[in-house]
Amino acid sequence: MILAILLVLGTAVAPAPDPPPAWLAFGRTWAALNGYGARVAAFERNGAQAQTLIVDYTFRKPTSVTAHIIQGPNPGAIVVWNGGPTMQAHLGGGLLYGLSRTLSLHDPSAESPRGSSLDELSYAYVLRHGSTTAGIVTQTLGETIGGVATDAVTLVPADPAADGGLTREVVEIATTTHLPMRILGYTGTTLVRDIEYAKLALLR
Repeated sequence: MILAILLVLGTAVAPAPDPPPAWLAFGRTWAALNGYGARVAAFERNGAQAQTLIVDYTFRKPTSVTAHIIQGPNPGAIVVWNGGPTMQAHLGGGLLYGLSRTLSLHDPSAESPRGSSLDELSYAYVLRHGSTTAGIVTQTLGETIGGVATDAVTLVPADPAADGGLTREVVEIATTTHLPMRILGYTGTTLVRDIEYAKLALLR
């Protein structure tokens, strides 16, 4: 009935715009993979609090993560998450590996300054977040990172409060692999999140 009224009044409801080509290529590439490994460097700032985390990160579908902390809180620890509300944190390698704790995925001691959790470093989360967050999405040429050209897909959230206070997010997607190389988050003009992926190894 509502649609009929709109048509009578000559008002059409515009369909949602299609995702940018680079984002569609990211989705197709990710669908064909079983997972990946990467060296992930994640910087976040929240007010005066800042943190840099470097991890060797392995993700296997559907929701399996193993992260070896290289730099940041608890260096040397190995954290394992298998898709549930908790994760297992092994306190170190060698003889210490048997010493472990079960933590909530969102335990404050395991979250970033802006409340990001381990699963949010995964391509699966990045794709889902970018595909479901309401806002304006555009694509431009991105920077060349490590000699690799990228396309920059930018999201301006309709409701920044629902997106952790971010007013702009940029995902720089390699034109070679069609996978993200860097993710930037801003509040206004201030960079508050910088996630970079290197040493990428694909699991097919």
